Amino acid sequence: MDQKPQSFIFYLSLEDKLPETFYIFDRTLRDLGFMLIPVKVDQLQSLISSTEQNSIIVLSSVSDSREYELYNKTVRLSLKYLLQSKRIRFLLLSSFSRLDDSKVHVRSKNYFFLRYPLDARILAAAVARFYESVSQKSTKWPGGTRAGVRGLGVA
Repeated sequence: MDQKPQSFIFYLSLEDKLPETFYIFDRTLRDLGFMLIPVKVDQLQSLISSTEQNSIIVLSSVSDSREYELYNKTVRLSLKYLLQSKRIRFLLLSSFSRLDDSKVHVRSKNYFFLRYPLDARILAAAVARFYESVSQKSTKWPGGTRAGVRGLGVA
């Protein structure tokens, strides 16, 4: 009964009702062993402050003008402060080029903008690779290797 721990990826929901894109990404990510969990902005803020996890991956999708307005009202202003914590990796999926805040968040290096149309399987595979690279970075010792002298047996 040795099971691999479940890997979580969060989906930033803009409304109470989940959009169709959530179910598409949930199905494709579940095939790769990830669980997609919907969260709201306030839940995300409390999650960042309460969890011990170093890297939290959050997907958000803006596919129509109603979601565009909701994103601008609820998420865009608080995103700057969420990204300052350096514990969140935010992937925004949208066809609206005005939502691309990559220039604003260029120093944080944890904001990524992807344009629609996207194939869900390709995106899920990219997110899986991204998750693996982020988790490897967090477990790698940052100090390098210990210096030694080869001839003396100390290495």
